[in-house]
Amino acid sequence: MTLALEILSWACIVVGGAFCLLSGIGLMRMPDVFTRMHAASLGDTLGAGLIILGLVFQAGLGADLVGVKLLLILVFLLFTAPVATHALSKAALLDGQRPWTADGQPPEATLERGDIADDDFLEEIRKDRAGGGAGRAD
Repeated sequence: MTLALEILSWACIVVGGAFCLLSGIGLMRMPDVFTRMHAASLGDTLGAGLIILGLVFQAGLGADLVGVKLLLILVFLLFTAPVATHALSKAALLDGQRPWTADGQPPEATLERGDIADDDFLEEIRKDRAGGGAGRAD
């Protein structure tokens, strides 16, 4: 293995470990479930991805197929982590968790300014808040 590949490999592993550490700190410091999920999903996906990529550089893509197996694990991780985070956030919304806002206003106040949502979506939110329904059936 060349020196440049060795340095690149260890750089990926160290930076990936740093992302995982920052993700763990984000879990402890963020105010609500959605921001915690955001920190955890981005940090862990990127951190684990960089660690696996560093291991691929270490193993190479030789005849023993270790590097290929690591790449398959990386692809699996990149497909499943965002889906799992989406499912968890949807479950939290259905459980009644509301996103944190810096000004203390409910998230619907931001939507009612008209810069994000259309009228049909705002009407669904109002009905959901009044009737206690589960929201959209996406």
